[in-house]
Amino acid sequence: MEQGETVPVSEERPSGEPPPADRPPRLLRVRLWQAIAGMSVAVTIASLIVMSELAGALARRTNYVNRRVAALNSTVRGLRRQTVVEQRKLGSVRERASVGEVFEKILFASDLRTIKLAAPMEKDRAREKSTVQPNGVQPSGIDLPAGKLAMSESADSAILEVSGLKSTRTFEVYRIWWNPKRGAPIWAADFLVGDDGLATVPVDLPSDREKEMSLSVTLENESYSDAPNGTIVLKGELSPLPGARKSRR
Repeated sequence: MEQGETVPVSEERPSGEPPPADRPPRLLRVRLWQAIAGMSVAVTIASLIVMSELAGALARRTNYVNRRVAALNSTVRGLRRQTVVEQRKLGSVRERASVGEVFEKILFASDLRTIKLAAPMEKDRAREKSTVQPNGVQPSGIDLPAGKLAMSESADSAILEVSGLKSTRTFEVYRIWWNPKRGAPIWAADFLVGDDGLATVPVDLPSDREKEMSLSVTLENESYSDAPNGTIVLKGELSPLPGARKSRR
C-alpha cells in the first residue's frame, strides 16, 4: 500500500460493530414506542374515566326512570281501585233501582203471594234460651233471623227480604232453594249479608211450579252445588192465593 492513501473508516472498524450512523435511529424508535405506549395508557385511563362517568349517569337515569314508573304504576293502581269502587257503587244503584221496580210490579199484582220465613224451631228455641233474661223477658234490640218473600206468577218475579242473619265470611254465601213436595230442591238465588244482617234479593221462580211449595235458605260454601249441603237458616211455606180460603159461616 502506498503512502498517502487513506484507509476507509469502515475498514478500520472491527468486524461486528455497527457503524455510528445506526445508533440514533434505533433510539428514536425506542422513544417512539415508549411515547405510543404512554399515549395508549393515557387513552385507556381516559376511556375508563369516561365510561365510569357514563355508567354512573346511566345508573342515576335508570333509577330516576324506575322511580317515575313506580309512581305512575301506583297512580294507575289507585285509579283502578277508584274505578272499581265507582263501578260497584253504580252497580249497587242499578241493582236497587231494579229491585225497586220489581218490588213495585209484584206489590201491585193481583196474584201477589207471600212466604214468611223463620229459623227452624230448634234454633229458635236455643236462641231464645240463650237470650231470655232470668225474669223471663227477652232483651230488646236482638233480632231473630226472619224473611219474607213476595212473588207474582203474572209478573214472573219474586223478591226476598231477610233480616237478622249473621254476616257472610270469606267463601260463604247464602243460597235460596225452592222445595217441591216431590223431587230435588231447585236453586233460586245466592246472596251475601253485611254487618247489618239485612238483604233484599231478586229470586227466580221455578219453571215447574206447584201450588204448595216451600222455600229454604242455607249457608253454603260459595262453590257450585246442585243440592243444599249447608245449615238451614230460614224456612217457610207458600201462602195460598187470595180468596182461596173459604169464608167461615
